[in-house]
Amino acid sequence: MKITLSSLLLNLFVFTTTFSHLSTAAVDVIYDSAGNKLLKGVPYYILPLLRGTGGGLTLSGSINNTCPLSVTQEPFELSYGVPFIITPILFDEEFIRESYPVSVNADIADPCQGSKIWKVTTGAATAKTVTIGGVSNTPESCFQVVENKMMPGLQSYQIQHCPFKCGLNSTTSRSCYNIGVVSDAVGKGFLAPTDVIFPVVFSNSFGTPIQSS
Repeated sequence: MKITLSSLLLNLFVFTTTFSHLSTAAVDVIYDSAGNKLLKGVPYYILPLLRGTGGGLTLSGSINNTCPLSVTQEPFELSYGVPFIITPILFDEEFIRESYPVSVNADIADPCQGSKIWKVTTGAATAKTVTIGGVSNTPESCFQVVENKMMPGLQSYQIQHCPFKCGLNSTTSRSCYNIGVVSDAVGKGFLAPTDVIFPVVFSNSFGTPIQSS
């Protein structure tokens, strides 16, 4: 990839404005379903807030079982899926904070033997979906978690794709896109950018909840 002076200056501007916004605002910490702060390096199940809308997020191959694996949703509510680790990109903090750029990494063996980091990719049919195989601090692997207030009294979050917050990005767009579940022709749910809100909660994958200060 050719790096020009203009692209470096653009990304320096994006980094400094993002840093300024995050450092001057009172940015809330993300909490898991037990009320503990979401911790870097700890695997969590990502589950839908609303009951009866399927199970947790998992990994699965495409119809032809090609790599990389797609991030999909378990069809049954009692299936938690696989755990994922959320890692801050720009700030090395112990906790995960709202609107901070993060990478999401599957905490499971990958039969494709590649990166297990989420990325937004374009498939054969040009539709964008979320797969693994990404690289941290790149636009296609740049996500954030923001609070979702769909149901008052129930703390939930929305995952968004924010390509402008990471890496060398040649676009001036400062938009973030909701990440939700879209169904294919046979009803299988794939994670993808969508206008539909997909409120989620994070459940500690360990038997004993980790208490945070």
